[in-house]
Amino acid sequence: MGFFVPHVFLIRKKRVIRSLMKANAYSADTAKRLDELDLLHPYAFPFLTVHMIRRNVISVTNDGKYYLCK
Repeated sequence: MGFFVPHVFLIRKKRVIRSLMKANAYSADTAKRLDELDLLHPYAFPFLTVHMIRRNVISVTNDGKYYLCK
């Protein structure tokens, strides 16, 4: 039996990843704040952001900028 993940969270995850890719945020040097990306309500779903960090999908810098993990 698998886990049920509401579609809104999957859509949000994909949008965050796409926005970081579009901004070429692949390292700490090119990292972006979520409000710099083309996201509606950039700081909504903070637990999803934390989950993505824990799963090494994205990383966060000391100054609160995000980038994609390779």
